[in-house]
Formats: sequence, C-alpha cells, structure tokens
Amino acid sequence: MTVTALAEGSVADRRALLESVVDKLGEEDAQHELNRTLHHESTRAIADTGVLALRIPREYGGPGGSIVDVVETVIEIAQASSNVAQALRAHFGFVERLRGNRGSHALRARWFPEVLSGKIVGNAITEAVGASPAAIGTTLRPSGPDRYRLDGNKFYSTGTLYADLIAVSAEHEDGREVHVIIPTDRHGVTLFDDWDGFGQRLTASGATTFDAVPVYDDEVSLVPEDRRLAHSQTFLQLYLTAVAVGIAKGVLRDAVWFVQNKARPAAHAISPSATQDPFILQAVGEIAAWTAAAEAVTLRAAETLDRVVDTGQIDDQQAIGAAAIEVATAQLVAERLTLDAAQRLFDTGGASATARTLNLDRHWRNARTIASHNPLAYKAWATGDFVVNGTLPPNSGYF
Repeated sequence: MTVTALAEGSVADRRALLESVVDKLGEEDAQHELNRTLHHESTRAIADTGVLALRIPREYGGPGGSIVDVVETVIEIAQASSNVAQALRAHFGFVERLRGNRGSHALRARWFPEVLSGKIVGNAITEAVGASPAAIGTTLRPSGPDRYRLDGNKFYSTGTLYADLIAVSAEHEDGREVHVIIPTDRHGVTLFDDWDGFGQRLTASGATTFDAVPVYDDEVSLVPEDRRLAHSQTFLQLYLTAVAVGIAKGVLRDAVWFVQNKARPAAHAISPSATQDPFILQAVGEIAAWTAAAEAVTLRAAETLDRVVDTGQIDDQQAIGAAAIEVATAQLVAERLTLDAAQRLFDTGGASATARTLNLDRHWRNARTIASHNPLAYKAWATGDFVVNGTLPPNSGYF
C-alpha cells in the first residue's frame, strides 16, 4: 500500500503499517552501518506508510496527529535505526514549522500536498563560513522574470540523500534570509555522502553544492525577521531527544538478546549461566530503568508542547519558553541516560560484546553524536536560570 492509498488514513492506520517496515530496518541496521550502505529502501518504505504526514491538520487533508504521536513514531524508528530517524528530522521539522507562526495558509496550501503525496523533505542549512553555524554564504539572486539563481555550499545537509525536496537557507539580494524549497534532482544541485562523523554514519548528511540552480517565485519564502521563540524550534530539540530514547531502547533490546544468546559469565562468577548472573542482570536492569526514565520525561515534554499548540499559545513567549525549558530538561536526562545505557551494555558480556560483527558500539557512537548537536551544559544553565530567575531561554534555534 502506498501513501496515496492512505490519503484518508488515520494516525493509527499509518503507524500500524510502520511496524513491519521498522522490523526489517532493525534487522538491517547493524550490517548496513558496517558497510556504509544507506537505507534508501527502508526510508522510502517509511514514507509510503504515511507517517511522515502525521502532523498535517485535517483541514489540509492530513490525519491531524499530535506531537506525542510524532515523538512515539520517531522513538519506534530510532529503536531500529537512529540513522534513519535522524535523517527524517528535517522533514518533520519542515512540517512543524509550517504549522506554527513561521508558516502561512499560502505556504501550507503549497507544500502540505507535496508531503501528503509521499515526498520527503531534507535540508541544507549549515555552512562552514562565519563564526556560527547560522552564518549564510549561499546566495539567491534574480536571473529573469519570476526567476532566481541559487549558488553556494552547505557543509552538511541532514537527510538530503534520502529526500525528494530540499529546504535551503540563502541570502536574498536585499540581505534578508530566505528559505528555498527545490527538488533534489534539479540541475545544478550536487549531493555528497561525505559525512565523516564516527556516529550517525547513515543519516545521508553530506555536503550539498548549488551551482546556478534555477529557482522560481513559488519556491521562495522570506524568513520572519522577528526573533521570537517559536515552538517549531523547540520541537526540533525534542526530536533529538526522541532519537536518543530510541537508541536507549535499541540498547535494551540488544542487551537482552546478547545475554540470552551470546553472553558467558566470568570464570569466577557465582552463577554458571549469564541469564542467572546477578551482576549481568543488574546491568540489564539498570539499562531498562534508564530507558524507561528517558522515555517518560520525553513524552511528558511532548505533551507540554502539544498543549502550547492546541491551546493557541504559539505566540505566547512565556508558554513557549517554559515548554522549551521542559524539553531542555528532558534532553539533559534522556541523552545522559542513553549514553550511560550504551556504555553499560558492555558489562553484560565482557570483551566478546565488542566484536566488530555485532557492531554494538554503534549505539554509544550514535548517542554521543546526537548529544554533540547542542552542548548539554547550556541546557543545564538555561534550566537553572529559568528556575532561579525566571529567564526565558535564548532564541538561538537551540531551544
């Protein structure tokens, strides 16, 4: 069944179709990562279930799913492959941005049908120019009536090698920032699989170059100049947290499998069986507890952000700021507990658990890469400043 057949499908319908896709993805992920084989087939299969349109409102033909629905779905995908879950962050973020105060009816009417048709949206935002990742060197300049040319280089572009459309940040001729949405196969667009991080190797996050790419009027939107907090920014931070929780659940799954099928107790252990060894069971029990705690705080933060949107508070800076702090708190808990769980996994089987063929170290590498997106120290500082002084978090895009 394709997404076209699911145009009227409910959230439950779409998520039910996802189960078998995720099962296959989980079976492939460890070996795919060893071989650096991108998950093109599974990512397309996920799009075909219709879950990438969960947040599109009913009035635009979507199922009207909640942020909690999205977070639960991301956790499910990330449990199988945090690479694919992370690669889809740009897509879900694009939809959420259109739903919020950074969108408009015209933009929703233009792009929601593309998402409903099964299109995947990637992004090309970050550059290696300037003192900040927010610096922009890519330019959009007129090249004729109702037409522009796009030129520039992006350092990495999350999910773009899996995508049909790409959202690009650029500088307009008047100096303002614009977003350009263009097909990934348009003439002048070149995509690279050159992301060289030790984790999240299959997120299709390589560089992208634009060489005199033709762009048309209806593909360009100005970025609002006001610097208010936006719930869609907080959503993107919550998304990272959900990916971390998915990694923790993958760690727990693999820890249980390893103990049941591979692990042997130490020669001096007090039990002849790994499944009865109290210290091995302690390690698995701690992983289970940390995973449950990480998931709980993340879903609670998702519920808070849902309330901000559902009660029409997307322009209320106090409400959004408080939700952003709750998400920051969830990040502190979930990302640190996931890192602890991924490390603890190796206490279930000694040196045999480090076998390259098992690739169990990918969980720690992926979690460490996720946690490196934004310094947790700043999350703790902003949370403390809010609790003590009532100070809203900085509007940097990282809260």
